[in-house]
Amino acid sequence: MGKIMTKKKYFVNFLCLLFVFFNVFGIVPRPIKAEAKRMSLSAESAILMDVQSGAILYQKNMDKQEYPASITKIMTTLVALENSSMSETITFSESAVTNLESGASNINTKPGEKMSMEDSLYAVMLASANEVCNGVAEHIAGSIDNYVDLMNKKAKELGCTGTHFANTNGLWMENHYTTAHDMALIARAAYLRPDFAKITGTKKYYIEKTNKAKDGHYFQNHHGMFVANPSYPQYEYKYCVGGKTGFTSKCRYTLVTYAKKNDMTLVSVVMRADSPWDPANEYTDSTKILNYGFENYARHNIQDDAAKEINSKYLFTRYSPYYNQSTSSLTIDDGAGVILPKNVGLDQAEKKVEYFPEPSQGSDGRQVIGKITYTYKNKEVGGSNIYYAAKNLPTLNDSINMSEWFEDAVEEANKEPFPWVKAILIGLGGLVLVVFIIWFIQKLRAEREQRLRKNRYKRSRRNTRRVGGSGSSMDYRRR
Repeated sequence: MGKIMTKKKYFVNFLCLLFVFFNVFGIVPRPIKAEAKRMSLSAESAILMDVQSGAILYQKNMDKQEYPASITKIMTTLVALENSSMSETITFSESAVTNLESGASNINTKPGEKMSMEDSLYAVMLASANEVCNGVAEHIAGSIDNYVDLMNKKAKELGCTGTHFANTNGLWMENHYTTAHDMALIARAAYLRPDFAKITGTKKYYIEKTNKAKDGHYFQNHHGMFVANPSYPQYEYKYCVGGKTGFTSKCRYTLVTYAKKNDMTLVSVVMRADSPWDPANEYTDSTKILNYGFENYARHNIQDDAAKEINSKYLFTRYSPYYNQSTSSLTIDDGAGVILPKNVGLDQAEKKVEYFPEPSQGSDGRQVIGKITYTYKNKEVGGSNIYYAAKNLPTLNDSINMSEWFEDAVEEANKEPFPWVKAILIGLGGLVLVVFIIWFIQKLRAEREQRLRKNRYKRSRRNTRRVGGSGSSMDYRRR
């Protein structure tokens, strides 16, 4: 029994060494826990995304193509904000206000009516006014078709892969579709604009009298988690800060919801969900996944960590002075952060700094010269652009040409650091493993030989005792 236990001990030690070796050097993948607990949703597809970082916290069939209905108007509004000013005046054509299917949401805009772009976009987002979408499109692009081209172009810029828009309002068309993932990308890009966040975060709005409406237009946000609906007030959600509803009989219920708790702002998208009159519906689905995100994830600010990374590892470039972080010309996005599970620290995320070969100009006019990216379990969880703003400080660039330093920095930033170190460590680990295997095999052989010798000795003793019991023969041998 003792010999069997000794053998087991060696075998267990051997397995432990293999496990440590493979895990340290990444030869086999480590087991990864499920990212999200299973949730029962009425929606066919859904996603939960962190607005600031773009990290995906939950998803269900997020790349399945669905009909979006009126959540299309988020893209309509985003394109309008990027291609017009809020003070512009729209004159609504007859085709814009009459080319609608029966029962389509509207604010009863009249042909020839004039409204500002600002008032119009509030009508689009809060009242889901379909005719106003058409008027906005004609004003900016000359026609609805031209405006739809701008929407599809923007979708591609945002990285959408399963989206094609065919109209501005989301009324059902066979070639008008998107995915929950693409819709989250669009909704996130829109909310990062303060002007959009202000519009979607408004509960009630009043348009003063116009040339065609002496009483003006009054409406409120349709989102039942943001403004309690008298028919189903139980779905109001205290963390909701805006969103957009959608419904047609063919699209079913779609919903985009923005929610903020503490320093986290999340966006959820549910598509082809059940109605608010069903026990499980678009609102209960959204509440479930938003609660999941707030309960299981935490946000980490990366200002200090990123500053240390970009000002130490890549100090000698044409962008960075040789002083300290406080005098550096390199900065990142204000409030940049990452989203990680609550039991995971920022030090457990991997960082990658990349400098671009050519600088570009950001939306705020700052010079973008690179980016820092954080990943956890091979998934991106946040990061920031790296910006350069020259300061009146002496640098190495004052005395020597730094272009070669910059090229070296770009090359170093884009390749795996110290590959020879990893190769040496793997080689040493492999050598140790081979030595251990040889020693282990020899140990087993030695134990086997020792057992065989003992067995032969025991058999010899037993044979001697049997022969000694015959009397005379034994006496003869003794003589």
